[in-house]
Amino acid sequence: MFHKGVFGALVACLIAFYYLVVEQRGEQSLYTTSEAVRTEIETVFLETWRDYSSNGWPYDVYSPLGHSKRNMPPSGDPMGWIIVDALDSMFMMYNSSSVHKNELLKGILEAQVWIDNELSYEIDAEVNIFETTIRMLGGLLSAHYYASELRIGNPRVYLRKAVDLCDRLALAFEKSESGIPYSSVNLQTGEAIKNHVDDGASSTAEFTTLQMEFKYLSYLTGNSTYWKLAENVYPALYKENDLLDRYHGLAPIYTYPDSGRFMGQNIRFGSRGDSFYEYLLKQYLLTHEKLYYDLYRQSMEGMKAFLVSQSSPSKFAYIGEKPHGLMNALDPKMDHLVCFMGGLLAMGATEGQNINKARRSLSWNSQKEEDWRLAQDLTHTCYQMYHQSPSGLAPEIVVFNDGRAIPDNAWLSPSGDFYVKPADRHNLQRPETVESIMFLYHLTKDDKYRQWGYEIFSSFANNTCEFSADSQKLYLSLKDCIDLPTVKSDNIESFWLAETLKYLHLLFQDDVDLTRVVFNTEAHPFPTFEPERMRELGLRTGWSP
Repeated sequence: MFHKGVFGALVACLIAFYYLVVEQRGEQSLYTTSEAVRTEIETVFLETWRDYSSNGWPYDVYSPLGHSKRNMPPSGDPMGWIIVDALDSMFMMYNSSSVHKNELLKGILEAQVWIDNELSYEIDAEVNIFETTIRMLGGLLSAHYYASELRIGNPRVYLRKAVDLCDRLALAFEKSESGIPYSSVNLQTGEAIKNHVDDGASSTAEFTTLQMEFKYLSYLTGNSTYWKLAENVYPALYKENDLLDRYHGLAPIYTYPDSGRFMGQNIRFGSRGDSFYEYLLKQYLLTHEKLYYDLYRQSMEGMKAFLVSQSSPSKFAYIGEKPHGLMNALDPKMDHLVCFMGGLLAMGATEGQNINKARRSLSWNSQKEEDWRLAQDLTHTCYQMYHQSPSGLAPEIVVFNDGRAIPDNAWLSPSGDFYVKPADRHNLQRPETVESIMFLYHLTKDDKYRQWGYEIFSSFANNTCEFSADSQKLYLSLKDCIDLPTVKSDNIESFWLAETLKYLHLLFQDDVDLTRVVFNTEAHPFPTFEPERMRELGLRTGWSP
């Protein structure tokens, strides 16, 4: 029988050997040149786009294997869910492509003609304002930005549609006395509708993730109404709940829109919580109004105090959940959605500058250094969620090992640091990990991040791929990313084209300036605002907590 000390030392040696092997494997270059990888990514994008264009156009929801399709609203009218969401990825790839320029340009112009002549938001249907804003409004605005910068087509087409759509979405704010919009609106009638579940409470992340899009539209048009509507959600949220002092800047995931008061105590950085924090920082990066950085700063300090922990045995950093309030136990569950936090913390620390330059700035301090280290640690954790999976692809949710019993039916990672429950083994081709990897690469120029990104891209290309009846490659969501061969779903999400492949392509571009653009939560880039134009238009923060 082993003595406990000997057994512990043996386990430690085995873990150390495991990581020696995987790190040595990672040191060998997985790719040739950045240009070659960009071409590979464009190929996967265009294989997906060709199939959709041939068999799914212009429907919002498409199943590549069965060729079934439908639109988001029950009226049957398309919103451009896939077309508009994917459009700026084509612009961005076109701008640096050395092989696929003609096909990408053809896709851009075909989409513009459809948007100009066919797309109408006069739809008698209820739509979620959050999803419609980040995907459709954000996609139209970024297409306007790229079309203007690259001088392709007619940028006014996208701006005109964006104004029409936002005017309809703005009606969701009308019934609420608190300034917080109802969760949905009928695009034709303008009727605002509360959430049909959760006692009518709105998702906190949803109504705090409209601000970049509404503010950019004000910046483009000079109409300050959009800016004021989007910003007016904050006073009630902060003051009615004493959000800074009582909650340490950490917001429960549901809010009653009429009063602005929180429903429940569930605090997490996954679904319904995530982009509340994201848009605090990104509003600051977009407009450089310090209020939003200060609010972000307090939330991050609250996160580090109450939600950050480390796994056993390898001490992987993770952000857990507090389902029963801040003073109760930490749940070591982490959604893949939370993996955007590595990139967010890195951008919050550096403001888009290379880390060496940022550290020399007068504003650098111990909090930013702590954020930077945590950004690297969280990104490494999220990479491990891919690297240790049999398919090389991360599941939707993992639970980190905090010493409590691990369920018998769970899959345990090789290092023992996290496990996956049977219901959480699916992979929707989400972008958050490659998003953070992209940011960390451009802020450090450390090639390990490109190695990680290429490893993940290769796993997507190999393990989400299925062949159609006519031998064309399709890329699908997975029902199970643990068992091999992977079990596919007859489904693609628009963010596979809009976000995941875009962030991977950006990772292998060589001239990305993160001080000049800010990506919305759907990876649609907006240019940072010029202070002089903001003053001319009278666009400024009009509240304080």
